[in-house]
Amino acid sequence: MEDNSNKTDEMVFGEIIGMRDEIGKIQEAIADFEVGKKINVAIIAGLFGGKTTLIKEIEKLNLSRATKITFSEVVRDKKEISLSGDTKRVVLFDNCHFLYLRKPGGFDIFYEFLDMISSQNRIFITTWNIYSWKYLKEVFELEKYFPVQIVVPAFSEEHLKQLIFNRYEEGEIIFNNGRESDEEPVAYITEYPIELSAIGKKISIPILKINIHYLKKYLLSEKKEKKEGKEKTAEHRVFERIHLESKGNPGVALRIWKLALDYPHIKPEDVGNFSYDIELEQEEAFVLNLILSYQGLKKSDIVDIIGSMLKTDEVLFQLLNQELVFEDENDSFRVRPEALHSVITDLEKLRLVW
Repeated sequence: MEDNSNKTDEMVFGEIIGMRDEIGKIQEAIADFEVGKKINVAIIAGLFGGKTTLIKEIEKLNLSRATKITFSEVVRDKKEISLSGDTKRVVLFDNCHFLYLRKPGGFDIFYEFLDMISSQNRIFITTWNIYSWKYLKEVFELEKYFPVQIVVPAFSEEHLKQLIFNRYEEGEIIFNNGRESDEEPVAYITEYPIELSAIGKKISIPILKINIHYLKKYLLSEKKEKKEGKEKTAEHRVFERIHLESKGNPGVALRIWKLALDYPHIKPEDVGNFSYDIELEQEEAFVLNLILSYQGLKKSDIVDIIGSMLKTDEVLFQLLNQELVFEDENDSFRVRPEALHSVITDLEKLRLVW
């Protein structure tokens, strides 16, 4: 099976794309803090949605006055959230969904964090997985601590195109229409056998053959597209399908592009339709929800939450078998990007996420 793991669940997109308004709002909050207002910021997005890219851009814009701390797994020691004496007045915390463990007694560090951001004379700019945020908002009224909330928007088709093209030189990728491989050519030479009784032999003569079926289908398709004003190039159709399948999620779009690309060629028909038939027991669905909400969990974290090594092994086997998750090089289990929307839809039906 192909290893389609990602080094991080928040992909690095290079140049910031499609987030000008969000950057403006965060910079405005920092400016307000500098004139005496106490305002904290929460950047909220789903998996692969771009929140880490956004906070990295904020760090670049505020290098002289910002300190950035990134959490890569569940925080178990409050020293990890302690600020040193040289910490600057703008503090960036990435991946704050790792500040709690969803079990009795698993919220001590989270309480310490809330106390810190409430009491210190600093502005705290944080990122949160949207499903962890919704859970913590429901249970702890988390939104009260963050007057400024930035929900990272889905990318437009044009922004996805820009994101992908930024990885290549101009003209490097070749977009194939794909129609030429669907049928026989419109016209071609074939051999036609003729029996010559006078000499008792068969000979073949070349004749021109017209593929009437394909020609009719092609012309009708072209006529329909012209009538609807949709003379779409192969490039347009590729990005239209990627946008549809990814629902504007940049990380998912990059994964779909990678799966479809036969470098340097790509055609619309190769952009797959990613829909998973998910069959999960209640405990399996709960663990899948945890992996979705944390963006990545080690096996030991899952055991800690559900309380059984044996049950954890059984659940992870089912999730891996259905190709809903993968284990990365850091031994964390993560949702596969191409399965993301099927996972969300299934968990919504079970009311485990909302």
